[in-house]
Amino acid sequence: MQTGRTIIVAPNGARRGKDAHSQLPLTVDEMSTCLAQCADAGAAMAHMHVRDAHGKHSLDVGLNREWLTEIRARFDSRLVIQQTTEAIGQYQPSEQMALVRGTDPEAVSLALRELRPNASFEKEASRFFFELAERQIYVQYILYDAADLSLYFQMVNDKVLPNVGHHLLLVLGKYKKDMLSAPRDLLDFDIKRLSDEGISWATCAFGQNEHQCLSAAMSLSGDVRVGFENNLMNLIGQYADNNAELVQQITVLSQNMGLYINSVEDLRKNIFRSFES
Repeated sequence: MQTGRTIIVAPNGARRGKDAHSQLPLTVDEMSTCLAQCADAGAAMAHMHVRDAHGKHSLDVGLNREWLTEIRARFDSRLVIQQTTEAIGQYQPSEQMALVRGTDPEAVSLALRELRPNASFEKEASRFFFELAERQIYVQYILYDAADLSLYFQMVNDKVLPNVGHHLLLVLGKYKKDMLSAPRDLLDFDIKRLSDEGISWATCAFGQNEHQCLSAAMSLSGDVRVGFENNLMNLIGQYADNNAELVQQITVLSQNMGLYINSVEDLRKNIFRSFES
């Protein structure tokens, strides 16, 4: 489906604040400044967490609609804006679904284990997943370990999950001590099967080994997600000036590896093709 690599920027996440880094964006205007820099640096997609007036992660439908409308008006020609539904132990599947239904994003990330925490949720989750495919909302299924990936394959095989209009995010190191990822964490996932079946995937990694992990993923045909949600340190172990510095370093690494970096136009072509059965 794709010949290049897509760089996704995750500028803020759900938990970090200004105490972690002064350039972590918490308002619409701060996010706009950040995304302009990241688009210039090579990002084609932005994974955006909406924060409320107190800087807290929020799935409020009205607030998310306001952010999405404003950010898309400013960046639709430069970035695909991906809405997050992360629960952070606070929101229920019904609230996550209501958010997406009430905002109609171009792209959305969904943790499979959050929308389908056990078999009793599967029927409603399946209905929701197929609804998003019908509406051609590009879904990124977030998978935290090999068990999540096995569940994904099972749900696709059982036709509980549509096999169009989505890709995967393999999260490295979420449940390791100190949340410190390493490139070998990719070995926990069946990358060969993903490649053999032509499934589009990306990875993100926690901590100072982020760039090494992402380089390994790119060498295996994966896309990458980079930014302050997962890591604050640059390649030489110092605090990055901003998110754009981390994006720029991945862009340079990709170029040094002889890899083509997808533009937003390339990404949207891939998204369009992903809905073809």
